[in-house]
Amino acid sequence: MENTHRTHRASGSTAASARRRSPFAAAVRNVGIALDTAARVVLLGRDGVRL
Repeated sequence: MENTHRTHRASGSTAASARRRSPFAAAVRNVGIALDTAARVVLLGRDGVRL
């Protein structure tokens, strides 16, 4: 009997283990997130950052 069962995944989603970034790419992304957060705090005050 052929297995025709398919699991539904959201468009664009990937398994966490299949999505590996290089250490350099991960560091660049993290620095970008930190700079973005710092800019929001400076420009918008604490109200610009949702916790």
